[in-house]
Formats: sequence, structure tokens, C-alpha cells
Amino acid sequence: MTTTENLQQLQYAVLLGLDLDGQTPQKDDDKAKSPIVVKSTKDLANAIIQGEYLAVLQSPVGQRLFGTHAAVEDAIQLDAFIQSNTQQYLGSAPSSSSFDSDVFSSGSAALDILLVGIASLYAYVQEGWTGPAVKAAPVDLLPEKLRPNAAELDKKAMEALAAGGESVYHLTPRILFLYFAKLLIVDTLEALQQYDETKTAAWWAVRVVFLQQRTLSGAAGDLKEYMLEQMDKLEQQGLSVAGSQKPSERKEMMTRFWIERGLVLHYYTDDKEAYQAFQTAQTQSGFRFKVTGALGKRTKFQQYDVSQLVVVAESSEDMAKAGGDNTDGKNTESGSGAITTTATKEEQEGDVADAVAGGSGSGPKNIELGDDTLLDKIQFSELSTEDRANLGELEYDPAKEIQKLHPIDHALLLAFCLNIKNTNPAHGLTVEQMFPFVTRVLDTPNNWTVYTMALLLRSRLESDKSRTVERGALQMQALVDQTKIDEDATSTIRERMHHFFSVPLPAKWEMEKELAERYMALGVVRSALDIFERLELWEDVIACHRFLSQDDLARARCVELLAKEPNTPRLLVILGDLDQDPEKYKQAWEVSGGRFARAQRSLGAYYFKHEQFEDCIASYEQALAINPLFENSWYVLGCAAMQVQHWDTAIRAFTRVVTLESANGEAWNNLAAVHMRKGNNIDAHHALRQALKEKGQSWKIWANYMHCSIDIGEFTEAMRAMGMVVEIRYKQKGTSQQQRQQQQQLQQEDQQVAGGISAQEQAAEDAIEIVDIVVLDKIVQGVTRDLKDLYQRSVVFQANKVEELLLGITNRVPNDPRIWKIAAKFYLWRKDFAECLECHLRAYRSVIHDPKIESDQKHFERGVDAALEMVDCYRSLGPQTYKDDQGHEVEVEKAWAYRSKQLVKSLMARTRDSWEGTAPFEKLVEALEDLKSEK
Repeated sequence: MTTTENLQQLQYAVLLGLDLDGQTPQKDDDKAKSPIVVKSTKDLANAIIQGEYLAVLQSPVGQRLFGTHAAVEDAIQLDAFIQSNTQQYLGSAPSSSSFDSDVFSSGSAALDILLVGIASLYAYVQEGWTGPAVKAAPVDLLPEKLRPNAAELDKKAMEALAAGGESVYHLTPRILFLYFAKLLIVDTLEALQQYDETKTAAWWAVRVVFLQQRTLSGAAGDLKEYMLEQMDKLEQQGLSVAGSQKPSERKEMMTRFWIERGLVLHYYTDDKEAYQAFQTAQTQSGFRFKVTGALGKRTKFQQYDVSQLVVVAESSEDMAKAGGDNTDGKNTESGSGAITTTATKEEQEGDVADAVAGGSGSGPKNIELGDDTLLDKIQFSELSTEDRANLGELEYDPAKEIQKLHPIDHALLLAFCLNIKNTNPAHGLTVEQMFPFVTRVLDTPNNWTVYTMALLLRSRLESDKSRTVERGALQMQALVDQTKIDEDATSTIRERMHHFFSVPLPAKWEMEKELAERYMALGVVRSALDIFERLELWEDVIACHRFLSQDDLARARCVELLAKEPNTPRLLVILGDLDQDPEKYKQAWEVSGGRFARAQRSLGAYYFKHEQFEDCIASYEQALAINPLFENSWYVLGCAAMQVQHWDTAIRAFTRVVTLESANGEAWNNLAAVHMRKGNNIDAHHALRQALKEKGQSWKIWANYMHCSIDIGEFTEAMRAMGMVVEIRYKQKGTSQQQRQQQQQLQQEDQQVAGGISAQEQAAEDAIEIVDIVVLDKIVQGVTRDLKDLYQRSVVFQANKVEELLLGITNRVPNDPRIWKIAAKFYLWRKDFAECLECHLRAYRSVIHDPKIESDQKHFERGVDAALEMVDCYRSLGPQTYKDDQGHEVEVEKAWAYRSKQLVKSLMARTRDSWEGTAPFEKLVEALEDLKSEK
């Protein structure tokens, strides 16, 4: 293998954390006595793999890049200084190399720079995520003259790392390590990409930027675009793998790549794309898993087995073998050395901090449940010989030893678990779905970081259940405390870092914040307040004070902090929230130099609340110009634009909402409404279809879809939508028999006191809410008038579906005469005269059953008109004929004249005492006289 190939191989070894040929990992006991000596590029790589990041940063090449021994002026620009050193090192001749090597080249120099950047990135992760604390400060790497200015250098680094109007958490530990990594990898990426020896530099740049994003207060759109752009390039160009790599190593590298891409998308809530990335990762790994059911017991006193969800999984053959080898050079039964330990019941009953301290000789602590009812783990039932013989592929057998998985497959299981949480709105179902994934990882631990992530997910899942909430809080505290523990035989720095980028492990300050929020949920506000104050999360401190009804104390604390730092935008916004003072938001915007997007978002929300929609639009436009990734801001902007009829702005806003979150049904619905206002009915129809995918039980969206469909001539969809509206509204309006009786009693009382409303009026009112009469009439006209639909097809072919729709509606709304008359039109067109006459008769009965006919003249007149219309229907339809089941021609209603007379007589007898002698009554008398001549 040539020297260039050797150097290329080093970058992949560092990426995967593989031991280098000829390099034996030092024993933990020897590290303090024999630190790694860095004399070559290979030594740099080996030091990173072994977790000796300071050895790399303090190496000769590190000292050159950071100018450790350089004489500098006080006012130098740190970024320009390091970039200048980097450029000089890239252009160094072999004689000026930091290493004594006959093979020094620009490619090896580029790899040196990349490796120092990686070491700086890992030092930042060790300090802020995995622990233990790094034993040297990043400022110690810089020229001696700059070291006293550590606070100022940190401040400038935070300003440089801010993006999208989002600031870096101000107590981020050792932020200069991340800044150094950004300068050496991200800002130097174009130069590094020129060499085959640093082909993976773009991948490391994505990792740097992702950690930069996770250090910010909110999502930044420009960082997202950068990461996806670099990952797209990596995918297109392909990751050149040295030929000496094992198939399992190539699989692991590609699996890691797709998991990390999915985690980036997951962070920005692009859940569908994230799921696709995880699926690709699964394909690359050859990993197989299945969620299935098995009989078992969940409680100690359970007598009968019930079906329990369980995940059955297996790594591909070569990955399973590789996963069994310890990545730290230690041969432990559990794989990569993560040893599961449990806290005793006595420890759990003591103080939380004492319960999990437990000394420094343990890996991540798995706190026992210790519940008097629930089992710590599901107790699965043994299968019979016959059942075991009939098991299919990937089915659960409790008697079979659980197969150890490759750590990257564990990470992949947790990635799918995260995706379940994001794509399932039913929280209860989500918890039940996620538990088997987490349990499968916890059953066969083989990596400290992945195992920690699984414990964290279990802690989150247990936070909402009364019997597990205590264990969840204790487990969270244990995970917070473990980052303070020095490395030991079961969790070296190397292992803690080995799969760090494959799981979304929170920073230790984020985990502490989550613990405080858990305390808030449990009502332990004082403990939460202590944590928030230590972390200087002033918004949460203020929230605690307000929760304790200490608004004055909250305001006083904010004023006190502003007195120390009067130009702090975040504090000004918090005070503005407390006082609902828009001037504070404006002041925050001004002191930030127009970069603190939160100020304009808060101001926009204030204006919207006070119906100042033009000002609201202006504020949100400014905020979103800085950071466009805030879905809710786009949504409110769209709503404000609708209020003042700025349709183009509303379309742009709601389009951005659904781009950021395709599952936002309300945004799709609003987008459709705006398109309909502009006459873009086709676009509106598409938007409503998307809205219904997310909110299929919203009758309002179905109603909008129905109107839009009929407007564009989509008769099929209009009928489907009307059927859904009727079904949903009918269920919503459905009441028990007792409630109906109560309503009728109240109606009768109202009628006695104030006249009330009639049964016919009530039926009409119900029909308006359940059935859109106008749209129903248009649907029937589409058939009876032989209209064309959107695709120029005759609507006649939908006649059977129209009949089904009418039957469904009349079954649910049987007392509305308008619906029966529309149905009568349909059956008249079909020449089904008997059914047509029946529909008219139902319509007449709906009117005539109105009790107000005897007391209210308008209702009596309506009844008379209905009776005369029914007589005409009998006269025209009664003599018509149709073929019966035997094929004989029979009349629709042979005794139509008799039935007409009886109908008129009945109405006259009922209303004679009230209305005899009136003009409407005389119409009935005349009609009866005319009918006497009919037979």
C-alpha cells in the first residue's frame, strides 16, 4: 500500500474509531504514566481513536495551527490568525513540517489540519456531552499573551457561532473548542476537499455545524441548508473506501452516514425524509427487525397472559460478528464494554443525588423500577414445542437467547423509535410502540453512548405514568450525574465518543434543563428553580416564579439582571412578556442590531393579539427574513394576512408552513381558503386533499372540500365529501334519548313562554348544519341535467352513488322537506314514479307534522301549500305505471284521488277551529270540490 493510500486509510479509521495496524491500545492504568507521544500523522490519528484529544491539540502541528508559542499583538483577530497559520501549514515544504517525515506532502498537511480540527471537536463534545471534563482549557492552546482574555475570546466565539438570529447558550462550556473546529474544518473545507487524504472533511464539517446548531437557542435555516448541501455532495460523489476495509466496516460507515442524515432531518422535524434516511441506513446495514406480539405478564399479580409488544431484531452476519468485538480492545461479554448496573432499593429511597452517585466504577446506571405491582420487565410465557416449531421468521421465542446486535444497529433502532414519536399523534399508542424499541437496546448493551440514549428515552416514556414516574426522574438524575464521572474500565472516553454522532444525545445542560422541567411537571418547583438559576435560564426562572404566583419577584429579578447587563436582548424580551410592553421588544431589536429575531416574533404576536394586523405582518416578515424555520411564525403571518386580505402574502406564508410541517392540516385548510378567494380552485382542491390527510375528522375541512369540488366539477369527490360531512356532523350532534327528551321539554316550555321554534324549523336548522342543501341540489342536477364533470365525463354514470348518498342523508335527516323534494327530482329523472311519489309524501309529512300549523298563520299557509302540491303530485304520478316483480304493469297509486281527498279532509278537520273562513282554508275547500269529480 502506498503512502497516500495509508494516509487515506487513516481518515476512515478515525471516522469509525478503528484501531490502527501496529498500534496497541494502552491500558487504562498506564495512561497517566505513558501518554501518547505524537510524532507523525499516524500518531495524530491514533491519539484521536484512543480518546487522547489533548495530545493532538498540544502536538507540534497543533501548536503551529494555534500559534501556541507565537509572539502576537493584543488586538489580533483570532479567526484570521488561525486561518493564516492553517494556510501556511498547508503550503509548508517538507523541511518545515511539524513532523520528522520524508513523506510530508500537502495531502498529509491537509490531513494533519483535519485531525487537529476533529480533536478539537471531540474535546468540545467531551466537555459538553459525554464527560469527564477536559483537563486543559482551550485558551491554553493559544499564544500566552491572549490567555488572560479568555472571557472576551469566549464572547467573540459565541458571536461568530450565532446563526439565523439564534444565539449560543451563554454558559456553553469550552466554546472555543467548537470555534477552533469550525475554523479548521468548516472554514477550511474548500482547501481540504482538494486532497484525497481528506475526502471525509465534508462529513466532519456537517458534524461541526450540527453541534453548532444544537448549541443555539433555536433552529437556523442557513445551517440546515449547509448540512444538507454537503451531505448531498457526499452522496453524489460517493465515499471512497480504501480497499483494505472489511465489508462490515464499509457497511457501518454507510449506515452511520444515513443515520446522521436522518438525525439532521429529524432535528428540523422533516419526519418523512428522516424516516426514508433511516430506511436507507437499514438497507446499508442489512439489519432486520420486526415489531410483533408475544404472550406475557406485565404485573406481579397478573393471572392470565396477554399479548405484549416486542421487537425481534438481528444484525447481518458480518455486522453481528463485528459488533461482538470490543471496539475499545477489551473482550467483555456485553460487546463494547457498557456494563449495566442497577441502583438498589435502598439507594432509590434516599436522596436522588445520593441514589445515583454510586462511585466512579460503573457505566450508565439502570435504575430498578422497584414497584409493588409492575414487573421491572415483561415476563414472557414459554412456548410449547408445537408453537416453537411453527414460529415464523423473526418471531419471539422467550427461551432463545437474545442476539447481540452491532452498536450501530442499536442506534438505528433508537432512530426508528424517535421517528415513531414524531409521526404518531396518539400519545398513548406512541408510548406503547416506543417501549419495545428501547427495551431491545437495553437488553443487550454494548456501547456507553447508545445505552445512555436508550435509558434517557425510557425515562421520558415513563414520565407520564404514575407507577414509573419516580424511576423516570431518578434515571434522568443518574444520567445527568454520570457525565461528571471520570473514565474507567467500563466507560472510557473513547467508548463514550465511539457512536456519539449516531444518537441525538442532549448536551448536559439540556439534560439538566429537562430534569428541571420534569420536576416542574411533578410540582417540585423549588428544585426546578434551583437548576434553572444555576443554568441561568432566565425565561424558565421567570416561569417558575409565575407558577408560584410571584409575578413581582419575577419582574424584580428581570430588572436586577438588566441593571447588570442593560443591553441584553433576551432579558428585554422577557421583561416585555411580563409587562406586555411592545416598547421592550423594540428596544431588544435595536440593541441587537436588528439580529435578534425573537424580539420581532414577540412583537408580531403582540400585534396579532391586539388586532394590529399590518404591524403584525411587518414584524413577522423581519423575523422570518433572519430565520425562516419557525413554523408557527409563518402560520400567524398567514392568518394576519388573511385578516387584511393580503392574499399573496397569506399564500406564501401558509406554503412555507406546510413545507416545514406537511402534517399541519389547519395550514393546508387556510391555504385552500386563500386560493378559493383568489379563484384558484384547482390549487385549493389540492391543498384541501392534503389537509384531509392530516385532519380527516374535521367536518369543516370536508365541507370546504365539498364546496371546492362542486365548484370545479369534481362531482365524485363532492359526493364523498358530503357523505363525510353528514357522517361526522351526525355523530357530533347525536344525543342520547334522555337528552332528546330534555330538549323537547325545554322546547315545549319555550313555546309556552315565548312561542319557541317549531319542529319543522328545528329540522330545517339541523339540516343546514348537517346537509348543505344547495350543494346537494347541484349534485342531483349534475345527473338530471346530464352535466359534464372536471374530466368532461357525463355525471350520469354517478347515478348509483347519488342514490346511495340520498339514502344515507335521509336516514340521518328524515324530517327536512327540502331534502325529500331533491330526492324526488332524482327519482322522477329515473322514472321511478313510485319512489318519487313516496319522497313527495315524506316531504309533505315533514311539513304537516308541525304543531304550529294550528296556531300560527304562516305555518298554516305553508301546510296548505304543501297539501295542494301533494294533491298535484298524486294527480300526475298516481296514474303512472311500472312493472312489478311478476312483470305486470301496475299503477303507482290507483286510488290517488281517494288519498288526495283524505289528505285534504284531514288537514281541514285539524285546522277548521283555527282557520275556517280564511283565504288559505278556502283553497282547501276548493281543492276538495275539484277532487269530487275525480275517481
